Amino acid sequence: MNYNNPIPLVLSNIIRISCAVLFVLFSFFYLLCIQGYVLESAQYVFSGGATSYSLWWGAIIITLVLMCIQFVASRFARLSGHWYALTYAPSFFLLAMVTSLYKPTISDFSFKGWLWALPLFIIVYIVFISMMRRRLNGSIEQGDYSAGRYLWTNFILLLLMMLACGSNAPANDVYMYELKAEHYLLDDDYEAASRVGERSLETSPRLNELRMYALARQGLLGESLFDYPQPYGERSLILFDDTVSRTTRFTSRHIQQALGGLANESVTEVDQYLDLLRSNKSTQSNRLLPDYVLCSKLLQGDMRAFFRLLPRYYATDDASHVMRLPRAYREALLLQAKAMGRNVLNNFADTLMLANYKSYCEIKASEPDSLVRANRLHRQFGNTLWWHLDYE
Repeated sequence: MNYNNPIPLVLSNIIRISCAVLFVLFSFFYLLCIQGYVLESAQYVFSGGATSYSLWWGAIIITLVLMCIQFVASRFARLSGHWYALTYAPSFFLLAMVTSLYKPTISDFSFKGWLWALPLFIIVYIVFISMMRRRLNGSIEQGDYSAGRYLWTNFILLLLMMLACGSNAPANDVYMYELKAEHYLLDDDYEAASRVGERSLETSPRLNELRMYALARQGLLGESLFDYPQPYGERSLILFDDTVSRTTRFTSRHIQQALGGLANESVTEVDQYLDLLRSNKSTQSNRLLPDYVLCSKLLQGDMRAFFRLLPRYYATDDASHVMRLPRAYREALLLQAKAMGRNVLNNFADTLMLANYKSYCEIKASEPDSLVRANRLHRQFGNTLWWHLDYE
């Protein structure tokens, strides 16, 4: 900055306000919409469950603290004009540090390399700003006060720091989906939990467990079972090894409580647990149990057991009853009709599903390349029991 030719106060205020608005918007929405669930999990682990983190208040308070740090940095740096955005560097650094938490660092209660990087950054920043002030002295010409001339360099610097901060976050999509689904389940928002990551082909056993429970609480487990990838079969319906966890707030214990009974240490298989619930008079009438039992059989591909158990929970004696069945169950009955013969198949109640199945079979028969065939079928029928049984 040239103190003989200072930037007019109006232009200086435009630069400061513009940079502040951009930083506040980035920080608030980055913390609220992207990294808030990680901080929520970290708060639970670091406090031993004694305190909780509010997404909205957390984003507001952290952003205000970062703006206070920027104010201190701007008073120290005394930069204006083209380089005013550099006064936000300490705030971006701390924001990156706070949002660098991930499952391993949360479990270990550590910030790893950030603890030595922070004092190093402070030293480098002080030296760099001191050099910048000396180099930039006298660089502004008299009357060179076009707002656009100064704003675009500041905006570019802010953009670069935003990209650096955002790219530092180590959490992958599936882990973020798990935290988000957990958040919604704890709020009893089952619809939102079931929609988490619904367009993604990536999943994990825990994410699958959370989403399937959210569907079950809505009565949609049999309807939407195959709307999600199911590479883990029935094992991910209930994960018995996460009953007690220091790092997760929603565990399979919550699901077992909703089903009516807690599994002891000797129970390690989903079938074993569900059979115990079915044989116990106090739990066999639980409203969530039928869909868990039937969907477990479908995920195993045990069609014989499924057809044996289905009439115990749903009426299937006429076409009107069949049409009211969840979609995955109707798809299974269509396979049964096919096995019984063409006449039964042609009389199948759901004619639209029958037409889709005939199209599915035609593609299977007509496409010689196995990879192309699998991709075509997945694009059109990847959310069906048929595709799951053939390819998953």
